[in-house]
Amino acid sequence: MKTLQIMTLFLAISGYANAGTTTARLTITGETLPKIQHLTDMKISGDTLLFVYESRAGFGQRFLRRAVIDTLNNTLDVSPDMGKREDGYYTSYMPYPFIDENGRISVIGQDDCEIFSVANETALVRSKKSLLGGSCVLPFALSQYVQDIFNAGPDKYVFIGREPKGGRQYAMTADLSASRVDTICQISISPELQQWMPNAGELTYSRENNRFAFAYRLHPIFGIFDTSGNLVKSIRIADDTFDKATLEEADFESLNTLHAIDATSTTDYIFLLEWNCKYSEAATTNPTIYKIDWDGSIVDCYDNIPTQLYRIAAIDELHLIAWTGNEFIRLKL
Repeated sequence: MKTLQIMTLFLAISGYANAGTTTARLTITGETLPKIQHLTDMKISGDTLLFVYESRAGFGQRFLRRAVIDTLNNTLDVSPDMGKREDGYYTSYMPYPFIDENGRISVIGQDDCEIFSVANETALVRSKKSLLGGSCVLPFALSQYVQDIFNAGPDKYVFIGREPKGGRQYAMTADLSASRVDTICQISISPELQQWMPNAGELTYSRENNRFAFAYRLHPIFGIFDTSGNLVKSIRIADDTFDKATLEEADFESLNTLHAIDATSTTDYIFLLEWNCKYSEAATTNPTIYKIDWDGSIVDCYDNIPTQLYRIAAIDELHLIAWTGNEFIRLKL
């Protein structure tokens, strides 16, 4: 098992371009949306945006919608909730969308790892497969809650798994055809910080490059790895800000500067959403988006974005969909 503390393997940022952006508000058509409390994930497949959210009246349940992106008219044509049954109940209460090797939309229950296919655009159909369940051989005890799940081929997945009870976190692979789950490497910022909470962050994966990138939420470090666990490159994007003393506090995350808020990618590029401010300062602090190739070179830096951003998803190498906390916008880079 590989353990990589990538804090000591970094490159200072220098020589990148500082580029401009333009924004356009996206009007919602189709089904209306409730008041969104948190938007927890966004993915794009072709002209379709998939987004997962918690509503203010949803009591922690997560809802999945799909929307057709019309870039000419700047609209999102939104579907009803995916997975809602005729009796009013939901097939999955924590749906997490992913795109398979054929470009099809599928869903994993993030709290129980059950895998669903999509029928008639919004219905979720059980596949009788599970990311961690059944006869899968696990390397050690794992929490059923998984994060940042990507399809790597037929019945193959890359994801972030973690040990129960606040244990360590790992980049992992699952091969359902072989009923096997393996670690790629442990993701931790330093030997002194082993539990998953101070190492939380965002993973994105490229099937074409067979590499993944991980950016820490509480540390200004971003790393690219191959699926054997080898570090391709590590990048420092700011000075260290984390205060270890705050780990004794229940709200330690709100007491620290937040860095990587989201990451998305295309075949050629990774887009990293960086805050470099505390959550309480987010409404008055403009974010930065870094555009990075899969070899770890920073191509562009966009730090003139005129609004706060909480989630991003790449349409292509020049266009992103973003969530501002109040509405969807289109970013042209």
